[in-house]
Amino acid sequence: MLTPVPRAPRSSPARALALAAVCAVVVAGCGDPSSGVTADRSDTNGSEVVVEPTAAPPDSAVVEPTNPATPTTVGLAPANNDPPPGGGIVDFGQGKTPKPYDNFVNRAFMDITAFWTEQYPLLYGAPFEPIDHIYAVYPAREDPAQCGGDVPFEYVEENAKFVDCGDGTDVIMYDDEELLPQLVEQFGAVSVAVVAAHEYGHAIGSHAGVFDLGLRTIDLEQQADCFAGAWVGHIIRGESDLLTFTDDDVKASIAAMIYIRDPVGIDSANDESGHGSAFDRVGAFQDGFAKGASRCAEYPTKPNPRVDLFFTEGSEEALTGGNLPYDEITTALPKALDTFWVPTLSNAGVTFTAPATASFPHDGPYPTCDGRTSDQMLADPAVYCKDSNTVAFDEDYVHALYDTYGDLAYGYPIASAYSDAVQTALQFPLQGEDRVLVNDCLVGAWILDIVPNGQDADGTPVATDPNQEILLSAGDLDEVVSTAVLEGDVASTTNVRGTAFEKISAFRSGVQGGLAGCQTLIDQFVNG
Repeated sequence: MLTPVPRAPRSSPARALALAAVCAVVVAGCGDPSSGVTADRSDTNGSEVVVEPTAAPPDSAVVEPTNPATPTTVGLAPANNDPPPGGGIVDFGQGKTPKPYDNFVNRAFMDITAFWTEQYPLLYGAPFEPIDHIYAVYPAREDPAQCGGDVPFEYVEENAKFVDCGDGTDVIMYDDEELLPQLVEQFGAVSVAVVAAHEYGHAIGSHAGVFDLGLRTIDLEQQADCFAGAWVGHIIRGESDLLTFTDDDVKASIAAMIYIRDPVGIDSANDESGHGSAFDRVGAFQDGFAKGASRCAEYPTKPNPRVDLFFTEGSEEALTGGNLPYDEITTALPKALDTFWVPTLSNAGVTFTAPATASFPHDGPYPTCDGRTSDQMLADPAVYCKDSNTVAFDEDYVHALYDTYGDLAYGYPIASAYSDAVQTALQFPLQGEDRVLVNDCLVGAWILDIVPNGQDADGTPVATDPNQEILLSAGDLDEVVSTAVLEGDVASTTNVRGTAFEKISAFRSGVQGGLAGCQTLIDQFVNG
């Protein structure tokens, strides 16, 4: 497998024309943003559900590299890892082997408590009552955690939990033997802060009476993810006296949300233990990050739209993981892009000739492409060459994406370069990061065309556009999320192709809102 090459910078300023004329003729892509987003594939599923983070992530959830920093340093800057004032609030118990992240965890829980002390009365009009107890749980603990009695390590093993103990107290417990060390090793200390904020989010829901509304598990989990994002946003904005997070920390937090997704293919929406796909969990997290805790408080009646795709037990999809063989996706993808974009632009009166696709070896020779140098050809996995009307892609690199994540990881950069051809046809003068992010959004708008939407007379699933011959499958959107983490800018100040956070947000805008969602994004760039 190839090690991803550094991506060269592009250009800068931003101006755009409107998508309105195109949007007007594309009903599926421009209608109600909630339409076409939820698509069920089956009523049955026999997969075991992973309720919380497991000791080893699903293969396709591994993001390499998630972070250019040494993982254990992430979130452990000296100011974040100093002993907390007053000794902290976590009960570490007797018999514990000290961990290098203990002070950080204590500071995180203290800041989360301070955050909700301020936010809860604003949202719910009542005084905030903090969690009664926060326990670090491990086999050697001599004074067991208490929740209606002694809590054995096995109850918390490989997990973190908020529990209403039924005796007027509530607690948060986390596995300090396996779960936290694993998270810190793989994603950095910030990942345990995200888990802490998620569990505290459940406490907020419980205190606010959300648990009494009869919501599905996934709805409760999505709100907790949103609350976690709201807290991380508060840190990033510099509103904490206890912690400081960096761009690397935000990137690691997204990787952690990918890690704690449900296994690919389960019916997350209807399973009593469903938490959501990476696409949905990251989306809820981003919703809170961008809009604050007040947005999360709306979730019981106004949840973040999800894409619910899952495998039928014993189906071919379940056996293959929903991935087309490589030689099939290389042929099917360009056709699927043409099937959406050619009539869409033609019906809007836009002159457009579908670009050809052509691969080149990672080590060259490289095609002639608008005067790009060989380094510039390797700056992105795929590029649109205007002079030849060709999408040229690094065969070795995108094949590695396919092998690592799946077929839509292969498709995402090629579809993004194709979107650049669309912007060229529309004569959009966007440049640099703004243009790349609009490409990400347009990929999401195209995705709506291949979402499963019912069955034909023979019972075969069909796409939203019945002319499409490929269908979006469970796990596909997670593949895009993972690839965006890999391909995103290292820092928010880099401004080349957008950070992972920005890329996922732009892509979600297209998936949730179609071309209308992309128009909104363009308007944001134009109006500053």
